[in-house]
Amino acid sequence: MAKYNSRLDRRSKNKTNTVLNISIAVVVLLIVVVGATILTGNDSDKDKASTSVENSGENTTENSADKDNKEKKTGQKNDDDSVSMNEESTETEDDKEKDKNKEEDKNKEEEEKEEASGEKKSVALDDSNAQVEEGTEPNVSKTIVHPDWEPVGTEQSGDHVSSYETGSVDWQEKEKALSYATGIPQDNMTVWFIEGNGGPQKSIGTVTEKGGATAYRVYLQWVDGQGWQPTKVEELKENDKD
Repeated sequence: MAKYNSRLDRRSKNKTNTVLNISIAVVVLLIVVVGATILTGNDSDKDKASTSVENSGENTTENSADKDNKEKKTGQKNDDDSVSMNEESTETEDDKEKDKNKEEDKNKEEEEKEEASGEKKSVALDDSNAQVEEGTEPNVSKTIVHPDWEPVGTEQSGDHVSSYETGSVDWQEKEKALSYATGIPQDNMTVWFIEGNGGPQKSIGTVTEKGGATAYRVYLQWVDGQGWQPTKVEELKENDKD
């Protein structure tokens, strides 16, 4: 009986030892697992921190690069704007020079045409060189004489005979002289009357602008070989030939 109990005790101890060993093994395994987890977690945090630092560095580099690019673009834009303004200024000066040259060429062409046709450029009645006096007759507002008036030219040759036939060469040259003296273009001038003035080489004409109210009486003198020359213009208070 005693031997039987002894066997039971040994079996019980063996079971207890086995349980203890298993428990110890489990505990050790858990410790290993937990330790590995902790170590792995630290490495992961380090990697994240390293990645974060790298990303931060890259972002900083990128931001710096973007800033440099923006500054370069801004500088380039400013340079382009400056170049554009300079080009516009140059173009404006060139345009002004071209316009000036065109105006000079136009004036030169007009002068050449006048010389070729024998026409004289009108002298303005309000020119500073014009000699203006108050009228001495009841219907004369003022009298104008200009020292620069010249004969208007002629197509006639030989002995001159003044003609008062509308459309004749002499009549047309009288009209040209009237236009020249008053500055009224012939295509905008109404000729109210042309008549002699006390001699075969003197005439008087009364004209207005078409639709205009101001009438002018123009005195003409014939110059042999050169045509009719204005000698005096009277601005009338009212048109006495209307």
